[in-house]
Amino acid sequence: MNLNLRKVIHPQAHDNYRIVLKRDGDEFEIGSIGIQHGDAWRWGIDTVIPMRVLETQENGNNRRDCMKQFKAAWGRFAGDEANLVEFLNAKRKRR
Repeated sequence: MNLNLRKVIHPQAHDNYRIVLKRDGDEFEIGSIGIQHGDAWRWGIDTVIPMRVLETQENGNNRRDCMKQFKAAWGRFAGDEANLVEFLNAKRKRR
């Protein structure tokens, strides 16, 4: 699983990142990590296909904790190849 963080450049985004999956020579933004509502760290998987909310977002203690939780949730989701294919196809359609 080749996941990387890409800093969000925006005047209102101070510690916000997009999570990028590199696969087969392509890049897909699949989620985000950042500070929301003042000082609360939060992560989320983009919901481009139906997914259970409880499995797609959560709070974390800091950026490292959020990345750890994100990787675990993504691993569970993408461990099913059918989920991964459907997700990436939906992302391709949105380009």
